[in-house]
Amino acid sequence: MKPQESEKPSEIDGFVVIDKPKGPTSHQVDYWVRQILGMEKVGHIGTLDPGVTGVLVMALGKATKLIDIAHEQQKEYVAVMRLYADVPQEKIEEVFREYETEIYQIPPMRSAVLRALRKRRIYSLKIMEARDRLILFRVTCDSGTYIRTLCTDMGLSLGCGAQMAELRRTRTGIFNEDNMVTLQDLGDAYKMSTEGSPERLQKMVYSMDYLFRDHPKVIVKKSSLSTISRGSDLFPGGIKAVIGQPSRGARVAVISETNELVGTGKMLVNYNEILDLKVVDFDRILIENPDQKRTQKKEKPESERRERKPVKTGRDFGRKPDQRYRQKGRGEQDRFRKKQEGRGKDFRKGQRRR
Repeated sequence: MKPQESEKPSEIDGFVVIDKPKGPTSHQVDYWVRQILGMEKVGHIGTLDPGVTGVLVMALGKATKLIDIAHEQQKEYVAVMRLYADVPQEKIEEVFREYETEIYQIPPMRSAVLRALRKRRIYSLKIMEARDRLILFRVTCDSGTYIRTLCTDMGLSLGCGAQMAELRRTRTGIFNEDNMVTLQDLGDAYKMSTEGSPERLQKMVYSMDYLFRDHPKVIVKKSSLSTISRGSDLFPGGIKAVIGQPSRGARVAVISETNELVGTGKMLVNYNEILDLKVVDFDRILIENPDQKRTQKKEKPESERRERKPVKTGRDFGRKPDQRYRQKGRGEQDRFRKKQEGRGKDFRKGQRRR
């Protein structure tokens, strides 16, 4: 009996958290995830240098449209800083407290962004252990903060100089080390999914609405989904409920009655001032237009496709097609032929035609 062929799982839309090893770049990990899952739309949230390990969130399918939103969230790292000289513990703790605020940074020379002065906030900076000239610390900061530059700046403040020795990311927004899987685990889960056991892969992939679990939400009526998919604004008549107390300018997740993520946007009014004006300014629509689905032609299976007869050309009728005159009219062909013949005579006589 012939064994049943494994089927490829349906398109995956969501997030998977990879435990990035030391060595490869973040873009290399992107490529490996594409190869494992057989997908084209894969992107990472927050680039890690080759020597850095830890949480690397991968967006899959439609979730790639949410990379910019996820990148806005805070990051957390554990780092080792090496001092160039002995410094009293009291002074080290004092400098750490001074940097627990808004700071100014210039990205390092080896960076993929413009080296311009930027402002970032350090929310937490705690010493975990200090031994000899090595300091192990944990930092919670804005996205786009360079820990290597932070170590260099703190070394200057200490008066002895310092550099970053090791770095590991432990959290990106709501994703932390508890959500991580290795590339090998992801490959095994995908293989099991193709063989009819998708449970393990489903546990690894977090849905798109999981990213907005702590955000206020606007639930829209089923009747308004069609107009929203065509680019319509969201007005009070299409709202069924509001979860939370979003203020003007706050980012909200717009979901359907069936808990499907419709899109994201920012509130144009406070939650208690919703009257007749536009409520949400969409910046992303994640549902498809139903009219486009109906107009799209479904490809027929190969067994039902008709064989197209080959088109006969001049070669098939026993004459060679003239490539120069194929696209020209008869009068233009004659003029072109005379021009070529005259030009050839002039060149043979050594005269230059003007």
